[in-house]
Amino acid sequence: MGLLRSLYSGVSGLRNHQVMLDVIGNNVANVNTIGFKVGRVTFSETFAQTLRGTTQPLANLGGTNPIQVGLGMSLNTIDTLFSQGNIETTGQVTDLALQGDGFFILSDGNKRVFTRAGGFQFDADGYLIQPSNGLRVQGFLARDGKIEAGSPIGDLRLPLDKKIAPKATTRVDLGGNLDASAKPLGTILRSARMYAVEKAGDGSNVEGLFAKGNANEVISGMIPNSTTITVSDSVVGTKTYKYVATDTAVGNGAFNSLDDLVAEINNDFGGSSFTVSINAAGALEFTDISGATNILTIESNNPILNKALYTANGDINAGVRTTDEFSHVANENDLLVDLRDENGNSLGLQAGDEITINALVGGNAITPQAFTVAATTTYKDFTSQLYNALGLTNEKGVEISLDDGSLIINGDGGTAYEITNLDIKADDTPGPGGTERTVFNGIFDSTPGNYTELQKAEDVKQAASITVYDPQGRPFDLTIVYIKDVTQPNRWRWEVQVPDGVTATGGDTGYIEFNSDGSLKAFRYDDGSSSLQLATGERGSNLISIELNPGQLGTFDGMTQFSGSSSNVMIVNQDGYGMGVLDRLSIDESGKIQGIFSNGIVQLLGQIALAKFSNPGGLIRTEDNIFLASGNSGDPVLTTAGDGINATIVSGALEQSNVDLAEEFTKMIVAQRGFQANARVITTSDDLLAEVTNLKR
Repeated sequence: MGLLRSLYSGVSGLRNHQVMLDVIGNNVANVNTIGFKVGRVTFSETFAQTLRGTTQPLANLGGTNPIQVGLGMSLNTIDTLFSQGNIETTGQVTDLALQGDGFFILSDGNKRVFTRAGGFQFDADGYLIQPSNGLRVQGFLARDGKIEAGSPIGDLRLPLDKKIAPKATTRVDLGGNLDASAKPLGTILRSARMYAVEKAGDGSNVEGLFAKGNANEVISGMIPNSTTITVSDSVVGTKTYKYVATDTAVGNGAFNSLDDLVAEINNDFGGSSFTVSINAAGALEFTDISGATNILTIESNNPILNKALYTANGDINAGVRTTDEFSHVANENDLLVDLRDENGNSLGLQAGDEITINALVGGNAITPQAFTVAATTTYKDFTSQLYNALGLTNEKGVEISLDDGSLIINGDGGTAYEITNLDIKADDTPGPGGTERTVFNGIFDSTPGNYTELQKAEDVKQAASITVYDPQGRPFDLTIVYIKDVTQPNRWRWEVQVPDGVTATGGDTGYIEFNSDGSLKAFRYDDGSSSLQLATGERGSNLISIELNPGQLGTFDGMTQFSGSSSNVMIVNQDGYGMGVLDRLSIDESGKIQGIFSNGIVQLLGQIALAKFSNPGGLIRTEDNIFLASGNSGDPVLTTAGDGINATIVSGALEQSNVDLAEEFTKMIVAQRGFQANARVITTSDDLLAEVTNLKR
């Protein structure tokens, strides 16, 4: 009997270690099975035969322990271990891996089953299924982008041909910065070159004088210490005078101005032959004092100056001889009555004449201004009158060019102060009527071409554009242009521009105002509207009302006004969109399935449901990586990832098997050795039985 006990113990060991090897083999076979959970075998001792029971201690004796012989071993459990498997990225959106607890829920329409293998796909009808068996993934469907509380769990069927209807734009958010330091440009007008009579005492450099008469051009090419004038007569003889850059003395034979030349000639010839002076017309005038025939010869090695002096040559005893009339570039101290045009002709102004100033400033006619020319009225006085008449405020105002004597008018910045139709006229009679001063008027009146526009008035503008939509989903560009208001500090005008086919019916202009710290102070519509109204479609059949939102007043969260050359304004956002078709899907970590449409809209389509069990070890394995609920697993708690369950869903990835090959191979060795040891028990017991059999021979 004792030999049979050991024999049967060895048999139980063989049988159960074989089962252990079967479990290990299954684990190894499923090392690359997605969602597979490793199995584990545990053993327990079979009932032990008691040969002697226990005795309790007596007064003088101790107790005794039982004497038992074990009858082998049996399977205790085959457990499923739900430890986390590695996550492997696949890139396919519908491949889902569970990180943490829980199971995906599948259904065949009658019953629900559970799995950790998330290799799902869409079938031809749009159902999310497990492709190996066609079971449908369970979850919550959204309606109009929302999952209502209490929505039932059902098949996840996504509308893969879903369209989103267009939505007309109703709100546009404005942002960015308007450059506080930006300066608008003003009109700059320049008249023709202006000269003035060269009179005694003016001391103008001969270089640059205009000679009218024989030369009729500007004297140029005068070379200091090289250019000379030679004067000869019949009494004194010949004297040569040298042009210098600066002359401060008389009698040194040097000159820089006509005044210097007159002084030198009179020093040499004025005692006995002739005298020279600068007459009222600006010409050198030679007068004989010798009383006899006196032939004057005056010439220069500068060809232009030589021509200008040529007409003075001859017998000065026969009459006064004069040169060309000389004029210098006009300056602010010159009298108006002495001014000449670019050809050396007098402007014709006389004391008692009236000059009238008219113009348009910002498109509006100024109040005509008139003043009377006096014998002492200077060119500078004229600029002051013009400055006041045009209402200028900038520092430059009206200037006289140092280069050519022209009148330069610097308008204030911006088109609000643009100067046009400048009309300055003179006549010989104050008030209405009178004879026009045609030379003066030909320079300063409004005849086209009289003024050269050096710079056009230009506003500081910043603009931003965005595409908006009408009720039928037709897109069009909406542009808002900001124009710095030069009439008010910290204020900008704004206007909306739309393409052809779209008409603004209200609220398309206004102003935006800022506080001194650059924060938003006010945003107003010119017509009192509260929004921009547009008409689109055929014959303006589609009406749109768009709120223009510049941000909260008194804050910096929307539009601001700071100084900065890199400032730019933006239309940050708009809430409209055109028609869209489902383009692709995305699934987040909570299992929400988002549809991304061709118009950029992202809409919730559904959410994957998960199941949680009190005892996942009690689930029943079946084929295709599926588990069934059992009486010991507990009822499934249906929920979503992160909501009452420690789980997240990873899209584009699969959970791999949690089999550890190193551990399985180690267990395989242990099972093999256990099997071998039990086999040895059987063979040894067999040998003993053979010996017993051989006792009778």
